[in-house]
Amino acid sequence: MMLILGCIALIAGCGSLGLWRANRIRRRPAELRECIMALALLDTEIVWGMTPLPEAFGIVKERIDPPWREFFTELQERLQRGEAANSAWKDTILSKSKHFCLKQPDWQVIRDAGKGLGRSDSQEQHKQLELVQRQLALIKDQAEIWSDKQAKMWSYLGFLCGIAGVLILI
Repeated sequence: MMLILGCIALIAGCGSLGLWRANRIRRRPAELRECIMALALLDTEIVWGMTPLPEAFGIVKERIDPPWREFFTELQERLQRGEAANSAWKDTILSKSKHFCLKQPDWQVIRDAGKGLGRSDSQEQHKQLELVQRQLALIKDQAEIWSDKQAKMWSYLGFLCGIAGVLILI
């Protein structure tokens, strides 16, 4: 009886690890899509609303979902404390990146979005944000294809590793 329970626990544990990993892989395209939407909202506030950056970050954070909401909340707080927009953007990426499922190349493109914030006129910021949105859209398309394959693999791999562990122990 204990052997059977141990086997079930091993399979369930390995399977849940595989499902957890698959879920993180599936979240990446959704987070990229949400980032593109947030940058589009920010672009609209900067160009058409002529909104100052701290207020623009506040408006964006109200319209998006977590974890990007927390990202823009911290950005707004940093700017209100008097930090420069570019350094606030970089520091927020460093402090919040662990709460996302994005990869390092994704963060590099997102980091580029902050280079022109607060330093140039609204048209230059618009061009920079548009460029980053296009780059993120390409990355998102690739991530969707990749995540479908990888998520299935990790789901199956978790349970198969559990079964292999049971076979080895028996």
